[in-house]
Amino acid sequence: MSPRLGQVTTRRHGGVSLHDYQAPQDGLFVHSIIIEGPTELVLFDAQFMLDYATELADYIETLGKPVERIIISHAHPDHWSGLAVIARRFPRAAIMALASVRDAIIADGQAIMTSRQRIFGNRVADAPVLPTATIEPGTHMFDTVRFDIEALEEGEAQHQMVVMLPDQATMLAFDLVFPASHHVFTVAAYFDGWIALLHDLARRSFDSVLIGHAGPAGRDDIAATIAYLQTARAIHARADSAAHYAEQLKAAFPMRAESGWVDFAALMLYGEIQP
Repeated sequence: MSPRLGQVTTRRHGGVSLHDYQAPQDGLFVHSIIIEGPTELVLFDAQFMLDYATELADYIETLGKPVERIIISHAHPDHWSGLAVIARRFPRAAIMALASVRDAIIADGQAIMTSRQRIFGNRVADAPVLPTATIEPGTHMFDTVRFDIEALEEGEAQHQMVVMLPDQATMLAFDLVFPASHHVFTVAAYFDGWIALLHDLARRSFDSVLIGHAGPAGRDDIAATIAYLQTARAIHARADSAAHYAEQLKAAFPMRAESGWVDFAALMLYGEIQP
């Protein structure tokens, strides 16, 4: 077998294991999180690049348990393009999202993937795989694992979820939190709303936080993301173009990795490409 290119970190909490697959750099360090209960698996997010979605699927198969649900955290395609692979490999799994996220993918998914293929070619899907069911906010039990799912508005995306696993003292924050070592994807001007959401998350009770890109991350990264967004908000208020915004934001955080994320995000923030 070829060596795995992505990285898997596993944390065990009694009879529950949390497997965190992170794509390598050219896959934007996207995370997919597998919750392994005694008899079933729940997968959150499905990767961006199809080759890393394939690697994720190969890893899931080594766990030897059925995937019961695939849950998409928000509508940005770096978290669902890989459904083109994952849905085929696990056809019995329900593909779920908040109703608002499902509707956004239905409305804009094809245009977004057409745009992404111009940039990334056939490494990404040419069409969206749509969620087959919606999931409501609230407490859910999947194979003895308790999930508290909340629907949030105007953070990194217009619609997204945060998931608390209270019995594992873990928060799945997805793209709401970025590690202080890396730039943040600021693809929409929801700075005020996002900052408010992070202040709320910082007050939560948890020991571990799992995120959407790069990492690992901890509680201190919530404060670091707030500080980054406050600076980005001020720059956005005075910048007159995507290039101007990106230039000033990179200058403000010269030690953060992945400066190319800023250039790409600025194109979306200023409406030059689809989010």
